[in-house]
Amino acid sequence: MRRRHTYMGLVGAVLTAGATLLPAPAASAAGPRPDFRAPWPCGQTRDYYHHSSEVPAALDFNIAGSGDLGTPALASAAGTVVDVVPVPNSSGYGNHVRVDHGGGWTTLVAHLDRITVAEGQYVRAGAELGKVGTTGQSSGPHLHYEQEADGVNQPIVIDGVALRYSTTAARHTSGNCGSPAPMLGGSPTDFTGDGKDDVVAFTQGPEADVYVAASTGAGFGGAGVWHEFFAPGGESPLSGDFNGDGRDDIVTFTGGAEADVFVAASTGAGFGAASVWHTHFAPGGEVPAVGDVNGDGFDDIVTFTQGAEADVYVALSNGVDGFGGGVKWHEFFSPAGEFPALGDVDGDGRDDLVTFTQGASADVYVAFSDGSTGFGPGRLVHEHFAPGAEQPRVGDVNGDGRDDIVAFTQGSDADVFVAVSDGARFGGGRLWNEFFAPAGEFPYVGDFDGDGKDDIVTFTRNAEADVYVALSNGVDGFVQGAKWHDYFGLPGETTL
Repeated sequence: MRRRHTYMGLVGAVLTAGATLLPAPAASAAGPRPDFRAPWPCGQTRDYYHHSSEVPAALDFNIAGSGDLGTPALASAAGTVVDVVPVPNSSGYGNHVRVDHGGGWTTLVAHLDRITVAEGQYVRAGAELGKVGTTGQSSGPHLHYEQEADGVNQPIVIDGVALRYSTTAARHTSGNCGSPAPMLGGSPTDFTGDGKDDVVAFTQGPEADVYVAASTGAGFGGAGVWHEFFAPGGESPLSGDFNGDGRDDIVTFTGGAEADVFVAASTGAGFGAASVWHTHFAPGGEVPAVGDVNGDGFDDIVTFTQGAEADVYVALSNGVDGFGGGVKWHEFFSPAGEFPALGDVDGDGRDDLVTFTQGASADVYVAFSDGSTGFGPGRLVHEHFAPGAEQPRVGDVNGDGRDDIVAFTQGSDADVFVAVSDGARFGGGRLWNEFFAPAGEFPYVGDFDGDGKDDIVTFTRNAEADVYVALSNGVDGFVQGAKWHDYFGLPGETTL
């Protein structure tokens, strides 16, 4: 059976005069300032101001008339939650959270009504840290925010704007719009049905074209439009063989309140008309995924609710024109901050759940599918893999029928590590490539030469829009890294 895996106005909200706020702890030598985004949702406007009695470079953000009470307080850049301090405490901050962004930089949000993350949790830019409130030494709902370098408050810069400091309110509109980044652990992309994975680009935006470049086994051919309107901006596109004909199709999850799921089946030379295969699945900010969880040869859809409940729902494909009703297959797996995926870890033909906790602990858990009603209990199968902001993927890199895990460190080192499945857990992480998919690129996996072993691909997603592939030797490395396409996957597009 063919492998399938997911890839996957001014208010009186002011700090009480004379309050004492504790300084941040010392940090390592500060590097360049991260690209901090506003700590509230995209497109929303807040008044902001500074009070002389406060921490020197802190700012308060709010909506007139307590309009922001209970609204999300967001991470302004990716990082690890290092301080989670509930009330009661003596700091004056009330409920507060500090995130370490690396390079000596931290941010703090305070006076929260409640906290929705845990210490040690890895968060992406735009992830919720808590709800705006008025706990601690505060006289009304507002979001208290600080940026720190080497433990010292810094003048606040968000969305590329250096904010002014005054007791008279100014306004800022949030640019925290492009994150959290989609969590795509890997998915099959053989759209022609020739046994070799191809590449696909969803332009999204208002045109929402879909381009495919088919693999020749040694490169990708010219890109062609395979669909003229599919997965517009804000939707989550993926791929999978939903009708079992050996050709991968495309699927998009609209999310939000409607949460429709559309599928366009592959003809081998294009995608047919899109039709609704489910009328409510993966609503809001849930994380959708694709995989054959019951082993019948049709890919199904899965959604991870994440959050505090961390439920997992499955809707099985009927192979013709729809997915069945969503059914809960797991009651707690991959809570908020973790990176969920699917893969056939034990090689039984049924995709299992995989989650990467990331952050400092970087554990990996698997819950095996029983093929009919659910996934078993989560099991710790690796104790340190894909820490921090590394990019995890799932694929069968040695061709033994069991999916393995891959981590792209990105950054300046751009190493690629693999941990091979033995059917019950993953072995030690091994370096399989010393430089692939540096920072800013988007890495993925697929069997591009059709030899039964998953390879690695990276999309530079810059003005050059190059695509590079390194082939698996099945034993200990990805080799023969080369450019397979010189213009595919532009900035802002979603590529698989």
